[in-house]
Amino acid sequence: MRVHRTRDVRSWIQAVALTLLLVGTLIPARGIPVVTVTAAVLAPVLIWAIITGLPVVHRAVVFAVILAALVAAPALLWPPTTDYGTTKVTGFFLFTVPTAVAVMLIRGRRDLTTWAKVWVVGGCLLAILALAGGVDPQGRATGGDGASNPIWLARAIGSPVVALLWLTYRRAVSRWLALVAAALLGAGLWATGSRGPVVALVIAALVVITLASPLARVGRAALVALAATVGLYFTVVSEWVPAASRLGAALYDPRGEIEASQRIELAQPTIDLIREHPFGVGFGNWPEHVTILLYRYPHNLFLEVFAEAGWIPGAVLVALLVWVVVRLWSSARVEPAAVLALALLAFETMCVSVSGDLNARTFFFVLALGYAVSYWPAATSTRGRTAELTPSWSAESPEVQSARYRRSPTESSAR
Repeated sequence: MRVHRTRDVRSWIQAVALTLLLVGTLIPARGIPVVTVTAAVLAPVLIWAIITGLPVVHRAVVFAVILAALVAAPALLWPPTTDYGTTKVTGFFLFTVPTAVAVMLIRGRRDLTTWAKVWVVGGCLLAILALAGGVDPQGRATGGDGASNPIWLARAIGSPVVALLWLTYRRAVSRWLALVAAALLGAGLWATGSRGPVVALVIAALVVITLASPLARVGRAALVALAATVGLYFTVVSEWVPAASRLGAALYDPRGEIEASQRIELAQPTIDLIREHPFGVGFGNWPEHVTILLYRYPHNLFLEVFAEAGWIPGAVLVALLVWVVVRLWSSARVEPAAVLALALLAFETMCVSVSGDLNARTFFFVLALGYAVSYWPAATSTRGRTAELTPSWSAESPEVQSARYRRSPTESSAR
């Protein structure tokens, strides 16, 4: 009994630490660097976990090493020549890579469910800050201290909605509590006025609805979700959203709004730059080749890597993403955690494609999480072929499967 209680406490503490590591920059803390403090606290924990696990290495660590190599190779061959480039590369190794390594703290479905709950609570707190905090000159919420970026805030609020939907399907939270949290998160997301996270949320929600439903209802659930989305679109356009607002402009004239947001203006010269420089222009040098006022990066993570690191690192990053998505899609049939990982990855991929850079920590965290989760069914199948015989939404508790993950020789060899 005491062992289970200790595991529960440890799981909750780790979940809070991971959440602070991901969204700490958005929390008004009177000058306290929340992310830096959290990373400093977690660093010895992660190092100890890696050392005690030797000679085997956790998959999240291996994946983080691959990500580090993608940046380290071009950074060593063509060192940054600007302060911005140096800061970008330094931040990647000091914060983004360790954030991916921190995935090793999520050891099974029990830990993942706990983190999802804390993630939702964190999103609700940020939603309250968005509703009660400052706004920018365009009237978009910027959080409690008024210094946060509305887009970052919207992404940190939208992602917990995905986790909340998954928890609701898992019956891990009461439906009344889920409705209250969804209303609060939706209001906070609306207050930010950001459109990209809204589109990303729709895509991620369809992933959860489609894959989380029992197999006999998948087609019906997808059709209902599609019909509801189309109906909501026309209802919102005609009744609730002013045409003069940012969301209204995107709904009434999406192509015109995309052009007005300068995303096409940023993408086209970046693609030309990629064609001319197959080995990249060096980290932080994009603004020297694409002179667009007020922008220091192309607002697209993948174009940024292709342009500044070169074709090979860009292609490897895309290949890693596709590989993880394919593995999660096939794993979702037998592993509920794969549904959440895939939905979160869809959300984050959409977000970093319209407003992301090299230090999009949440994206790389979810990518590493998806890589690790995609191997869970294989670990489970080593004892009695459970992965093939047990439906993904069966009555078997997360605690039982989590314990089996830790005992499995296959999982141990991958850690």
